[in-house]
Amino acid sequence: MDDFKPLFEYVEKNIENKMGLKELADFMGYSPFYISRKFMDFYGIPVTAYVRIRKLQYSIKDLLADMKVIDVAMKYSFESHEGFSRSFKSLFGSSPKDIKKYLQKYDIPEVELFANCKTKSMEEEKMSLSDVMHKMIYTILGNSFEEMAAGFCSKIELSLLPDNCLKIFDDGRGIKLDDNGVVHEEVLQNLFSGKPITKLEYAQMGDLPFDDLKLVNSLCEKLTITVWRNGKICEQDYIRGVPQHSVTSKTNDSKILHGTQIVLKPDSLIFGESEFCKEKLNKWISENYSGLMGKVKID
Repeated sequence: MDDFKPLFEYVEKNIENKMGLKELADFMGYSPFYISRKFMDFYGIPVTAYVRIRKLQYSIKDLLADMKVIDVAMKYSFESHEGFSRSFKSLFGSSPKDIKKYLQKYDIPEVELFANCKTKSMEEEKMSLSDVMHKMIYTILGNSFEEMAAGFCSKIELSLLPDNCLKIFDDGRGIKLDDNGVVHEEVLQNLFSGKPITKLEYAQMGDLPFDDLKLVNSLCEKLTITVWRNGKICEQDYIRGVPQHSVTSKTNDSKILHGTQIVLKPDSLIFGESEFCKEKLNKWISENYSGLMGKVKID
């Protein structure tokens, strides 16, 4: 058995109903054990976990349509408000309440994409994930190097931190967020606000457009951006692309007059134990910005 398309279609048609393993197995005409094992072999997760993921993805649209959290939980047959909220935050990193407040837009992934997704070998996956994780950093670094090439930035600093976190700082002009003392949150929203991406969704996304900071942010378990500009320090925290509060702003009493800093941790649910490599970062910089190597510090 290698065709789960009927099962995917069945889940979509019954997305608001409670669906257990036995019901899914009966629909497909196989034993629960057989269905469970084959689905795990193909997609790397239990079939019941897939059902839960789809329900939670659908639930985001209802939350953004201003449905109450408890009503959304009941609509998709979760046993309780608490159970729904717990599953939701475990998958997306943000609470239903934060998604309602801060997520700008969400499109439910097409089911056909999941049907065409198959797991890679462990070695293939490890190499691919490491490459993607570093490409995320190259995207951010590219912006810093553009600022440097234009003469607005004199140094770029990269710091490999514990728990596979990484800090990028440049002393460029800083993102323009304020105008006559008023902070415009939409500037950061338009640049960075993404959407939660699950591991299964990531696995079928193909070649990713890593010129998009929203995508980079969406693939981060957490990301904090700090901007020094015009006598202010502005900061925003994200979890899997979703802002966690309004942009904070305070008077700049630090020694840094201007610049931008991003501290991030790639999503461990997607990238697992992949780690940043100082040699890879150095190699990319030397190949793409060799003339500026002397202004870059990596520690």
